Amino acid sequence: MNLISLSGWLALWAGIFSAALAALALEKEVSFNETSATLLSSRSIEKREVFFGCSNSDFSGTLAQAIQDASAIISNMVAHLELAISLYNEDGSGNLKASKATRAQRTFDEHNAFASYVMFITKHYFGPDDPRNKNGLEKLKGTRDMARTIQSQYANYLAGRPVRWIRGGFPYINIYCNDADVYSERDSAGLTYTEATGKTNPSLAKGGTYVYWIFQTKGTPNKEGIWVPYQAICALQDGADQTRFGPVPALPGIKAYVYGAIYGLVQETMVFCSLKFDKWTEVETSRIGSGLHYRDLHVEIGSSPTTNQKSAIEKLLAQPDFIGKEGRGIKWLSDFLVSTVIHESTHAEAFVGGGSKTLIDVKCTSPAQNSLNLACMSRIAKGTDGLDKNGNTQGHKDAEAFAIYAMTMWVNTVYWYAGYSPKDRNTYKG
Repeated sequence: MNLISLSGWLALWAGIFSAALAALALEKEVSFNETSATLLSSRSIEKREVFFGCSNSDFSGTLAQAIQDASAIISNMVAHLELAISLYNEDGSGNLKASKATRAQRTFDEHNAFASYVMFITKHYFGPDDPRNKNGLEKLKGTRDMARTIQSQYANYLAGRPVRWIRGGFPYINIYCNDADVYSERDSAGLTYTEATGKTNPSLAKGGTYVYWIFQTKGTPNKEGIWVPYQAICALQDGADQTRFGPVPALPGIKAYVYGAIYGLVQETMVFCSLKFDKWTEVETSRIGSGLHYRDLHVEIGSSPTTNQKSAIEKLLAQPDFIGKEGRGIKWLSDFLVSTVIHESTHAEAFVGGGSKTLIDVKCTSPAQNSLNLACMSRIAKGTDGLDKNGNTQGHKDAEAFAIYAMTMWVNTVYWYAGYSPKDRNTYKG
């Protein structure tokens, strides 16, 4: 969860902040059964100390697998975005090819890629000769380009060849399963922030927001560490009014977060919160056991579901998540650890590039929500909420929408775009 615009998000959880500390990143609560040689490298990223610092032996394998899975899922996302783009004329008009103008003229994969982008991210086609089509196509291409960059960076990291950092380029990123491996309340001399600097902790930032200072020992330009400002970190247990490392709020709703190479840091930090490990592990185990893991439900472009997958579709559609008035819909996909890995990767310059390329967590204003709420995601995609200060739509900038699109393109034994809930791809005609 990105904290470039933190105020609305923290208000949802704690009601104590009203503005954001720029460039912070947090995640709000938001394993394959048979390893395919075509998807997974035989190398273990757990052994790559260059960037994988998960010290939890019970969870590190699950996280390492999720990162490798994310690489395959993003590669598949790129292929689907290419399909959607291929439906357009190449003359720059923003019009669709006459041979691909209607659903009946498209393959399943083409229409799934095209329509899902509209429903999850933003509308990109408005009808023949509509001047808005050009901008819509540019957004579609922009998402494709970002996915390509992430695809390349995943490949670099999984192969143990992170791109060397240059100013404005790709910083290193270190991934941890315990923020206590990165931060402390006291510096190397044993002093608190107040004792070391003579300043109060927390301190009041611009806009009236309080920031909390933690001593960070990883990703620093020297071995001594530096003080960095935070607004919240991982909680170790459920319940309100928790603090860690002195006065820093610890919020149970945080699943993971990214902290940039800023405020004197030279490397990015990605932390996965241990409070969520049991849930992630349980999801992996139960869905592998039921035959409803995302690996079970993927169909290659141009292919059709197998007999076993058709049986899995029937089982999937009957899940409590999708029947009844309170169905969770695509939140079922967000339960997977890999979805969080993809979401957080879009917040990291190490995966998307430097500058302002990282995605944000777009907020709805009425009520105050973000795209983890399905109604809010729908309004953002439609352009009726979550607008920037100039009134422009921002669905193409939203990290959760990006992750959900990636997951729905992978779990493509079904359509997901209709009502944000799965529909049989062979019978649904909406």
